Amino acid sequence: MIHYLMYIDTEGDIVEIRLAKGVNPTNKATDSEVGLYCIHYMSALEDVGAFHSLKAWNYSTEQWDDRAARPNKYAIWEAGAWTWNAHSLLEDIRKERSYLLVLSDWTIVNDSPLSESQQTEARNYRVALRNLPASITIADIDSVANTPWPTKPSFL
Repeated sequence: MIHYLMYIDTEGDIVEIRLAKGVNPTNKATDSEVGLYCIHYMSALEDVGAFHSLKAWNYSTEQWDDRAARPNKYAIWEAGAWTWNAHSLLEDIRKERSYLLVLSDWTIVNDSPLSESQQTEARNYRVALRNLPASITIADIDSVANTPWPTKPSFL
C-alpha cells in the first residue's frame, strides 16, 4: 500500500510529500501535474518533517540517503551536499531594506516635522539603505539579522 508520494527535484531534494489517495502517478516517473519525479513511499512515517529534512533521493542507487539537517534557510541541496543560496538571502535582505525605507518615508515629505539636520540625516540613512545590496559581500553574511545595516537615526 502506498502511504506517501515523495516529489523529488533533479538534485534528489524532497520538494513535497503528499498522502497517497485515489489515482496516483506512476512510481519513479515524472508526474506531469507537478513536473517532479514521484516516488511511492510504502511505509507509514512517524515524523514526516524529519524525513523531509534528513533524507535525499539518490538517483544512482535508487535509495534514500541520510543527510545532515539543513544548516539554515538559505541552504539548498545540490550535488549531494548543502550549498549556499546567496540569491535567496540577498532577496530577503532587499525585502527588509524596502521595509526600512517605507518606515522612513515620512522623513522626506515637505511637511516633515524634522529639523533640517534631521532631514539630512534621514536622507543619508535612506541613501545608505538603497546602496546596501551593492556595498555588501554576501559570502560574509549568513542571515538578514547579521547584515551590516546602516545606523538608523535616533528619531526613527
